[in-house]
Amino acid sequence: MNELYITDLDGTLLQPNGTVSDYSYSILKEMLEKQFPFTIATARTPLSVLPILRGLPFRLPFIVLNGAVLYNPVTDKILSGAVIRRDAFLEVCRIYQHFNINGFVFCVVDAQFRIGYTTLSTENMMAYYNERQGEHADLFYSVPAMETLADQHPVFLSLHGKKHVIDPIYAAVSQIDGINVTNYQDVYETDIWYMEITSDTASKYHGVLRLREYLKPKHITCFGDNRNDIPMFQGSDYRIAVANAAADLKAMADEIIDCNAADAVTKYLHSIYQKEYIYEKADAWK
Repeated sequence: MNELYITDLDGTLLQPNGTVSDYSYSILKEMLEKQFPFTIATARTPLSVLPILRGLPFRLPFIVLNGAVLYNPVTDKILSGAVIRRDAFLEVCRIYQHFNINGFVFCVVDAQFRIGYTTLSTENMMAYYNERQGEHADLFYSVPAMETLADQHPVFLSLHGKKHVIDPIYAAVSQIDGINVTNYQDVYETDIWYMEITSDTASKYHGVLRLREYLKPKHITCFGDNRNDIPMFQGSDYRIAVANAAADLKAMADEIIDCNAADAVTKYLHSIYQKEYIYEKADAWK
């Protein structure tokens, strides 16, 4: 494989309402059917990614949960997961108890996700849980204490709320050795901030490195918009920011294209598909 293209989803490939436009769907479907070397890197889980991308024939692994996991969309299996060190996870639990908060803990069990929690204590947690019932109901399980998940291969913790609530928790968790912690503003609800915790061997940077090892591309181009894309930019050869990107990401970019609402990523990729790209049979990974 000569070239690999990786894009973030929210605020980058997706429309401002979090969907793939009809234009992008049509173009990407054509390209992917010809095995164009294109994949995604996102903070989302496969539970929310797959409905958004339904019908698009992606074959290459996804970087999900901000690089904590490589996921195979063909087999619906986790290829690799960076487990949070036990002592670091228990220290996170201690800080959560100090602030009287809890959140979802994503674990990897038998190459599948399981999502542990103590109580559904906020409206946001209840909404997240309810939206993923039905076919995904069996992935969620409650535990009497968050510490009991330390032996369940935790790979990702997510917390979101108002900035004044998240900031002191972020400051405390940032002092823990053995983890990466990211906080950033939601692109849809701008008064909400996310805090996401992974192993210190997990980030979009590490996800890009794992894809390099797995697919062996000679060159990687990436697209992003937010602060959690900084590690992906650091791991790529050519970095493209959309016009609506955060200022610090734009400062790192080799090129700035139009905004996500204008389908700028799809248009950029389509121009390459039309004019330059010679297809390879990407059968090296299975």
